[in-house]
Amino acid sequence: LQSRALMTSVNGFRMAWGSLNSALVLSVGQVAIMLSVMHFAIGLNPKNVVATIAMALLTAAAFFALQQLLQVSFGSAVGKVVIIVLLMVQLASAGGTYPIQTTPAFLQAISPYMPMTYVVNGLREAITGGVEARYWVSVGVLTAIFVVSLAATSIVSARKRMWTMGRLHPALAI
Repeated sequence: LQSRALMTSVNGFRMAWGSLNSALVLSVGQVAIMLSVMHFAIGLNPKNVVATIAMALLTAAAFFALQQLLQVSFGSAVGKVVIIVLLMVQLASAGGTYPIQTTPAFLQAISPYMPMTYVVNGLREAITGGVEARYWVSVGVLTAIFVVSLAATSIVSARKRMWTMGRLHPALAI
């Protein structure tokens, strides 16, 4: 969050949304690049282009909102570490690279609770053309992650308005 926004009377939602919207605009470019590489370099042509683009944009929005929540809640440095750890666990447990049945029992157990599992399922459905129940479940889960993360960031942002000596004069700046 920007310190300037914290010093104003702007509500928590506007602070959270104001910090997130530039990332969401950036995500449109990222999705365009990713899908262009997927199409032109790899030669993968999705059966349902609209569903693929929508899933990619929703994925970016959900993960940016979750990243923002973690960084606002834990601070920039610790939040980034938590995000990287979460990413590593999700990559191993999503079943995107290897079938989930071939992974250790711990990763199989946490797989249904990881957002990346729903991204993999949703993109598989959209790319292969079968926009059915698994796609819509994925859309629902990612939408919920986006909404809950934005709402929680709004609440945490509003609480960050309380200034302490530690925040005014941080011991160490990273």
